[in-house]
Amino acid sequence: MVVCVLCKAPAALGVLCTKHGVAIASRGLTSEQIVARVTRPTASLIDAWGFANPVASETAIGRDPASGLAILHASVSAEHAVIRQGEGGWELVDRGSRNGTTVNGVAAPSAKLAPGAAVSFGDVRFYFWAPALGTGPRPTGRGRTAPTRTVARVFSATIKTREGGAIEVAQRTDGGFARAGEKVVELARMELALIQTLVERLRTVTEAELAYVAWHEIAEALAFDSVEADSENVRDLVRRVRKKTATLGVGELIESKHGVGYRVAGLA
Repeated sequence: MVVCVLCKAPAALGVLCTKHGVAIASRGLTSEQIVARVTRPTASLIDAWGFANPVASETAIGRDPASGLAILHASVSAEHAVIRQGEGGWELVDRGSRNGTTVNGVAAPSAKLAPGAAVSFGDVRFYFWAPALGTGPRPTGRGRTAPTRTVARVFSATIKTREGGAIEVAQRTDGGFARAGEKVVELARMELALIQTLVERLRTVTEAELAYVAWHEIAEALAFDSVEADSENVRDLVRRVRKKTATLGVGELIESKHGVGYRVAGLA
């Protein structure tokens, strides 16, 4: 099992768990806006998708597409910062950027870096790690926006069930609906948020086994009325959604695995 490099919880977003990926997510950012050009890395800057962007000593970081790590975001300056390794270890140096550089939330014209440090360039955040981590394929394409904690944008998805049916799910002002053919069921806000959480996990992984979301991740991502939501709260919510969507007659929407979590039972 792949584990998060920061906390050893199961990794769901590349080399990160959902908690650490969400913690550095930037609204409106897509994976295509980060372009790494270093071919012989000695360290990594891990983004919100858990992708270990390769860097080395003297790697320039900025909005300029020719940068060693190009971040194509309006909050990032063309020549924003440089990362370097010296006798005293790794260091991050700001190059007079417009929106600043931080290390662990503290403004840093220059600062030492330790593995696991949270760094930001303008509004875009990463975790530093050394030595360099291996890199797989970068997540690209539709649905590759940074993970978020809440239903912050209009959500819709068509989910193809394993039985061959299709369920369309869409958001309304407060809640949403699920539809299959002429049959429609209304979804409360929390019910829609559960489906969205599971669909967004599915869209960020490359293997179906990694699409499971643990109950505690669901409890953290959703705004339960209970201050300390537990596994039973999540289980009851899943039961409600299953009961409603079962009336559509096109197959099971959510499946579970004991000790692992819940996932969408199909393709989204």
